[in-house]
Amino acid sequence: MVVSLDYRLAPEHRFPAGLEDAKAVLAWIYRTVGQDVPVAVAGDSAGGNISAALTQWVREEGLRPLSAQLLYYPALSGPFVPPSRQVYAEGYMLSVELLYWYCGQTLRSPEQLFDPAFSPLLTDNFQSLPPAMIVTAGFDPLRGEGELYARCLDEAGVSVRLKNFPRMIHGFLNGYVLFRDGRQALREGGMFLRAVFAQKKGGAC
Repeated sequence: MVVSLDYRLAPEHRFPAGLEDAKAVLAWIYRTVGQDVPVAVAGDSAGGNISAALTQWVREEGLRPLSAQLLYYPALSGPFVPPSRQVYAEGYMLSVELLYWYCGQTLRSPEQLFDPAFSPLLTDNFQSLPPAMIVTAGFDPLRGEGELYARCLDEAGVSVRLKNFPRMIHGFLNGYVLFRDGRQALREGGMFLRAVFAQKKGGAC
């Protein structure tokens, strides 16, 4: 079963509205499916941000652990400026200027940039999070934070697979009809989830 969330969007609904919607849907899934059914979260870009934040929320609330997280070129840190944000600051669809504009439209105050619920990379605890697959694009200002998140998970003992598509730009899944790498990224993500779900019958994502 796949549940696709139509969460509230900024600027009409600012942070943490979208995350709160995701929490409510995940809580509904937990109430609906059996205890033996594995549940995973997945998303791309801002959806990857929400998915990563959900894994930390589930852990902090002591809820039933998620089985996996699948993050495609996720936005994981507002204030952190990795080299990729400098090298690919403009000219590759998602510019750093546009990225900061999104943050300004989403947040109620600059202080929220440092909230791990908005910037999951800023958490002080990466332990006990679900196995992860993180997909990055070579020409993406967000590539660096995806790589760093994978490293932090790995150092905390979390099983993680980092897959980079060096020729791609941010959002390349949207062009899967044209981009062979887009189709490959979807296939590999599906294989990752199937491997997780194979241990138990069924699954919700």
